[in-house]
Amino acid sequence: MGWSDWVCPMPSSIARALRELLEVWPLLDGRPLLVAPLASIVRLGAGFAISLALGVLLGLAMWRWQELDRMLGPFFLGLQTLPSVCWVPLAIIAFGINERGILFVLVMGSFFAIAIALRDGLRTIPPIYQRAGLMLGASGWKLYRHVLLPASLPAMAGSLRQGFSFAWRSLMGAEMLLLVRPHGLGSLLDALRNVGNAGQVVAVMLTMVIIGMGADRLVFAPIQRRVSARFGLS
Repeated sequence: MGWSDWVCPMPSSIARALRELLEVWPLLDGRPLLVAPLASIVRLGAGFAISLALGVLLGLAMWRWQELDRMLGPFFLGLQTLPSVCWVPLAIIAFGINERGILFVLVMGSFFAIAIALRDGLRTIPPIYQRAGLMLGASGWKLYRHVLLPASLPAMAGSLRQGFSFAWRSLMGAEMLLLVRPHGLGSLLDALRNVGNAGQVVAVMLTMVIIGMGADRLVFAPIQRRVSARFGLS
């Protein structure tokens, strides 16, 4: 049985596909492998900022009010396990096929993971920190600002890293199903699937992996290492 380039492209075919995708394609608004990643990264920045804000607020609330956590924590955990593409039909109904629909899928697919990771991390803060802060006169907002929030930074760094991975996967799924201009990597992957060029499909998939790995290694991993070192956790 020979090697079918149609089903499983050889490395040489993938390299050739990468070169082709770096050339100008009039139907895809220029150079696909330059335009598409930029569009996806812009969407990721906007959506991840929203996810982070909502996730931090929800995580802090579940940690602060245990009754809220008991009531809603299991439900939010269930929503975290829901595949992000399941939010696409609701996004289309609520917002239509546009940027807001893509951002909705991205946010719903990632902010629960951020909240749960932050809540679990905050539970590791030693209770003596809070007691010591109260004894030193810190209460209310001062207790959060000077004691609890600094102590929660390692947990926040971990939730940031996990939330990014969920956000990136959610964005790729949303772009594949909600074909909105400018076309991102997900839309490009779907377009190349229609063409039937396996080499180009794999080339785009590798681009997704490289961007995800690059962001983790160059941005989120250093943040987590520095925060962990600052608090003597590494």
